[in-house]
Amino acid sequence: MRISSLTTMAVRVPLKVPAKWSGGTRETAPAVLVRIDTDEGITGWGECVGPTLPAIQALVQAEFAPLLLEQDPLRVEFLVHRMDEHSVNWDAIGRYGISGVEMALLDIKGKAFGVPVAELLGGFYRREVEWMGYLFIEAPHVNARQAAEYVARGFRELKVKVGRSVAEDRDRIAAIRDAVGPDVGIRVDANMAWSVPTAIRAVETLKPFGLQCVEQPVPWHDLDGLREVRLATGVPVAADESCTGIREALALIEKRACDIFTLYVSEAGGLTKAQAITRLADAAGISCILGTWAELGLGTAAAMHLLASSRSFPFANDTHYTMQADDILSPMLEFRGPCTQVPDGPGLGVVPDPRNVERFARLEARDTVFGDASDPRFIPRSGQILA
Repeated sequence: MRISSLTTMAVRVPLKVPAKWSGGTRETAPAVLVRIDTDEGITGWGECVGPTLPAIQALVQAEFAPLLLEQDPLRVEFLVHRMDEHSVNWDAIGRYGISGVEMALLDIKGKAFGVPVAELLGGFYRREVEWMGYLFIEAPHVNARQAAEYVARGFRELKVKVGRSVAEDRDRIAAIRDAVGPDVGIRVDANMAWSVPTAIRAVETLKPFGLQCVEQPVPWHDLDGLREVRLATGVPVAADESCTGIREALALIEKRACDIFTLYVSEAGGLTKAQAITRLADAAGISCILGTWAELGLGTAAAMHLLASSRSFPFANDTHYTMQADDILSPMLEFRGPCTQVPDGPGLGVVPDPRNVERFARLEARDTVFGDASDPRFIPRSGQILA
């Protein structure tokens, strides 16, 4: 079997409501789809997400496609290594592109062998994946209502964005806890917004309401700061922006900087590298949570295969999928309460609807990942000293 073509398509799916966090406000979920065709008629699909999608699409099409044409798509490790070496001088952005290409290669391999991608990653540890309810920055009464709606649908864990005002965050978390009762897990995510002193004060302020963990309270490079927050507050710390790849995970382990890895298929450089991070976490006694870049149906299905094949994810995982107004898949992935069944067809087990792909390729929006479509004057900042 040989790769005969690789094409990419940029799409943008609207969210039901704007998603406001410490770094901006988003109104859509953008992605770059990767399609790989073979001379035996098997097609693989992948999805790239990340911070600079026009650049990611350009590098996949201009840099990676020439490396892959006429190659055997079943040699996934070999082809990923070629892309790794080719992008060694721009490793961080390269990983986002590699992740979508590897996803398509694994889709082909699963289809060729007649097995789900989860079987290629070690087999099914679980057949069902649990997700958490996602709450962005809104007024306390709005977040409380949203939280109660999630819990009424069966969600057992909530993730709440924080980081613009400690006092406002306190009011929001208090209202959420009052709305959902004592048994629902609440984790907060500052996305690097706080300085170490502000982080310690903020976590101490929020701790009485019962926190499952605090995610990335300080800037990504401050591993000592992560450890300081962890030790000073006694609240488990999840490393997100600090845990973008295998080398970064090793540094976190060496520093004992966190209790939890929030890892991403996209940032890690693909499913197999994300799985390698879970192996490190297992050895170090660190739990894992799967983070989200607002993956569409393809990326969410791929994430399910990783989660299905691993023992390392004891918590509910991140998704914005429930916030999407539509999807490139038709029908959309089905949620039963907070859970989805892992696709059990060959490969990823899902295929984009070409009509939806065409429709969302034409959707125009002016929002970016780091920025605020509603306030062009907003500048995201990390490591702030906040009131």
